[in-house]
This record gives sequence, C-alpha cells and structure tokens, in this order.
Amino acid sequence: MSFFMLLMYILPVYRLISNIVAEKESKARESMRMMGLTDSSYWLSWFTYYLIIVTIISVLCIIILSANVFKYSNRGYIFLYFWVYGMSLFGLCIFL
Repeated sequence: MSFFMLLMYILPVYRLISNIVAEKESKARESMRMMGLTDSSYWLSWFTYYLIIVTIISVLCIIILSANVFKYSNRGYIFLYFWVYGMSLFGLCIFL
C-alpha cells in the first residue's frame, strides 16, 4: 500500500519541484514582485493549485481502491488519509 501511495503522488511532486526551481532560475518571482505581487498571494496560488490536484488524486484513489481493497472501510476516512498525505507532501516540496 505504501508503494502505491508513493507512485500516485510522485508525478505531482516532481512537477511542483521542477516548476518552483524553474521559476527560481528564470527569476520570474522577482519580476512579479516588482509588478506588485505579494508573497502571500504567490504561495496561495501554489497552494490552491496543488490542493485541487491532491483532491482529484485522492478521489480517484478512493474510486479505484474502494471496490476491492477497502471494501468494508469508511470512504471518508480513507479519503482524508490520502488527502492529508498529499498535502503534507506539498509542505515537503516547499521546504526543499
């Protein structure tokens, strides 16, 4: 199960880290800051984008896994488990 969780979240984590590094290389954030973008709105946009991605992945996992693997479990708890794991990966990516 843990290997499956690693595989389903590896693509969004890879994209998030590569996009943040590409923005640092091109200094796009500094140019947006010169135009008046605040730090809170910058990070809120990244958080909102990743929140939507993690929610979609968690819903798809519940749909796929509820048929056989989690047959007698509460789907809400399992969704919360996947969703919290994905959001914790977002925090890890930001600090890298």
